[in-house]
Amino acid sequence: MQNNIYKTKDSLVIEIPLISKRNDVYDEDLDKDMDNIIGMIDKRNDTMGFSYVIDMSYKGKSDQFTDFFYKHFGNEDDFKELCKSLSIDIIYI
Repeated sequence: MQNNIYKTKDSLVIEIPLISKRNDVYDEDLDKDMDNIIGMIDKRNDTMGFSYVIDMSYKGKSDQFTDFFYKHFGNEDDFKELCKSLSIDIIYI
């Protein structure tokens, strides 16, 4: 999975795939899509943003998540609305 990074006249644009494939080293025939991005709201310190989803199904575990690759500095309601408009799920930690 490769991100496309480029600039327009006034913006830096980073394209990140919303969907990736599950990768099971024990089952090469597995061809299942998964979300690549998750909205994360950290209630411990009132931060929110987007994180990558890490596939852990090959170990029989729930998916894990990276730290934020993008932090949202608006309020929680705005972030929830943004995630809804982008069809991105939200988790709370």
